[in-house]
Amino acid sequence: MVGDLTPSPKSCGDCGLCCKLMGVTALEKPAGKWCRHFSKAGGCAVYETRPGDCRVFNCLWLLTDALGPEWKPSVAGFVLHTEQGGKRLIVESDPARPHDWRREPYQSTLRRWAAAGQEVLVFAGLRGMRLGATDSVVRRV
Repeated sequence: MVGDLTPSPKSCGDCGLCCKLMGVTALEKPAGKWCRHFSKAGGCAVYETRPGDCRVFNCLWLLTDALGPEWKPSVAGFVLHTEQGGKRLIVESDPARPHDWRREPYQSTLRRWAAAGQEVLVFAGLRGMRLGATDSVVRRV
């Protein structure tokens, strides 16, 4: 599916898309809104004291060499992460670019992973779809 999860020497650099797309309860930061502590020029202003939610999160692009530079969230327009111990792949699309996952090589790769048995959910905010032979609508609760 996603591939080798061998640690990678990649770094976020000026990306920070997770700082927009992911919610952080400890910071009262809703999903889909830029974190007040992030800037493209300086990264995270509270990096050393960031909350646990931020400390434990790493996008799959950072975690695996199997995803090339085209999968970096700031390039792709979405953040990849897993749930349920890797059984579910989540594609968190930037609501400003909700269809970027449909570009190549993304769509064919995501669909290939889904066909191979990986659960793949694509979200833009609360709305999403489960990829499969017949895509199905899903909604966050």
